[in-house]
Amino acid sequence: MSDLDLCYMPAHEALRQFKAKTLSPVELMQATIARAESLKDTVNALTYTHFDEAMDLARKAEAKYAKGGPTRALEGLPVGIKDESEIKGKPTSSGSLIMKDYVGETTSTMNERILRAGGIVHARTATPEFSSAGVCWSRLWGVTRNPWNPAMTTGGSSGGSGAALAAGIVPLAMGSDIGGSIRIPASA
Repeated sequence: MSDLDLCYMPAHEALRQFKAKTLSPVELMQATIARAESLKDTVNALTYTHFDEAMDLARKAEAKYAKGGPTRALEGLPVGIKDESEIKGKPTSSGSLIMKDYVGETTSTMNERILRAGGIVHARTATPEFSSAGVCWSRLWGVTRNPWNPAMTTGGSSGGSGAALAAGIVPLAMGSDIGGSIRIPASA
């Protein structure tokens, strides 16, 4: 299986293969990080990355699977989190220049559940300033491009998550939607 095949593997299949010991969380994380690095300038789907920490957590997940004991629902799975919801001790910009140095003081309920389930946040996904646009652009992070046609939009405000999924940068990504912020990227 090629690295590209790994990057486009659905989350449920990756978890099944982790349990069957035919795929390691380390292998998937390495492929995912390499894909993210290769597309960072073209697609620009990510804001903050935590690759070293993610590799350490992937090694720990690999060891849990190797022991054959119980694992959590998302154990070892790379997850992209929209850069709008806090993770304690991690930067969260909400796509805004005025928040570029903000570090989360708490962890949102959604993110806490992902982390408790064993998901590994290797990257934050781009969003327009305060998630308030139907396109994914901010003065802080620039334009997120559609990986299928960089001349086209990814939509917004969860455009970074949509682009990361479509580009094979993440097997699972979080978004939020009030006025179309998931629906617009899904259609793009």
